[in-house]
Amino acid sequence: MVATPNLTLTVTPPGGSPTNYTAKLAWSGAASQLSINQHFGRQGDSATLPLVDEYQTTPSVVIPVDSLVKLVDNTASVTLFAGVCNTPAFNVAGTNLNEWSLQCTDYTFYADNAIIHGQFIGLTVDQIVVALTQQANCGITAATIANGGFIAPGPQLASFVLNYGTLAEAWRKLAQLAGQSTPYGWFVDENRALHFFDASTAISSGVTFTTTPTGTGGSLTEGHILQDGFSYEWDGKSIRNRILVQGANQTINYGSTSNQPTDTWRADGTQNSWPLRFTVTGSPVLQVNGVTTSVTVVQAGSTGTGTWQVAQNSVGGWFLTNTVSPPGAGVVLKIWYNYLAPVVAQAQDYGSQAAYNGPNGGIYSLYINDTSLTTVPMALARAMRERTEYSYAAERINFTTSPDFLGWVRAGETCQIVNQFVPDSRNSYLPGINSTFLVISNNVSFGLGGYRTCSITAVRL
Repeated sequence: MVATPNLTLTVTPPGGSPTNYTAKLAWSGAASQLSINQHFGRQGDSATLPLVDEYQTTPSVVIPVDSLVKLVDNTASVTLFAGVCNTPAFNVAGTNLNEWSLQCTDYTFYADNAIIHGQFIGLTVDQIVVALTQQANCGITAATIANGGFIAPGPQLASFVLNYGTLAEAWRKLAQLAGQSTPYGWFVDENRALHFFDASTAISSGVTFTTTPTGTGGSLTEGHILQDGFSYEWDGKSIRNRILVQGANQTINYGSTSNQPTDTWRADGTQNSWPLRFTVTGSPVLQVNGVTTSVTVVQAGSTGTGTWQVAQNSVGGWFLTNTVSPPGAGVVLKIWYNYLAPVVAQAQDYGSQAAYNGPNGGIYSLYINDTSLTTVPMALARAMRERTEYSYAAERINFTTSPDFLGWVRAGETCQIVNQFVPDSRNSYLPGINSTFLVISNNVSFGLGGYRTCSITAVRL
């Protein structure tokens, strides 16, 4: 006999007091179904909470927009969902019968609506995450693990420049930059505290999912993997072991004429135009046989005056030209100028290339163009993060639990998978796997009486 779930739903209108709406929850028969959807490190969790209001004379349910909602499992002593009802939908279902469908987002909703910016030099990712979250001042707290919070230590960034954007966008960007050794992700919990960590510091749910459950009366720590909806994948399409990242353009300053010139030529007596290697910015300095000579910068589509010009052609190329007569043979031309160059970095995994060797040499390339990366260390961090996550085929399990699982696992936590049928790639593909997995998504559906099934996707660590 599996115990009946003991759930509590409270709704708190803006500026109001919480009201218990558990008795109004619709397990079946309503236009929408009670469900929770979680996705680790990409976006906030969402939920649909259907309420049925059957009344005699006056409706008893009114849910104002942006009310706070909280769904608690008292048996497991966990909060299944907490967040904001940003879209309450009302429907007249019949005489003296109303239905409400509460479309909710977890407290990431506040981070999606908070604008921040900043420039950080030489700080670690965890320090930047805390600083930006505090700057947003949107009701979400962030503190490092050392200070009693849930922000795990991260690598140091030479610089991090963030133009105006949302706090949630900054979390996603920093998770990408942090993952040089292991992928990072984040979520906001029911206390509006930010959790930001990598797979190596993910919290264990304490739950084992197995094809051979040991009990029949329901369990908080063991879930049964159903055959329906089960699959195990080795994702070769995601392999990327040579990553090229191009960031924003940066200005390279020539410094002074005591440094090597940016470009040098020796005239041949007939040529009057010489191509520059880079995109010019600022005011160049030209020397003709060691004598500093005036030079005019002319943009594409414009005309200029002066004997010596640095002109841009119609396709963006830059040339030094003499508009009067070619200099004599042997005349040395030297020019110093600031120029724009793209931030570029590359990372490779030679072990992966050897493991997947084939006609392409085992090389699976990825190009990323991200103008928010303003320095080479930032671009390299992104390249290394992608290499870490995608150098080898991800092992991914998809399964659904039976309703006798009374416990809870959220996306971002680890669990143990015990499956007697799956070939173990780490043991010569012999049948049977017993390994730790990170839950990356959990889509929960509720049925009659509040029993729930979890459709889980997890990746092997």
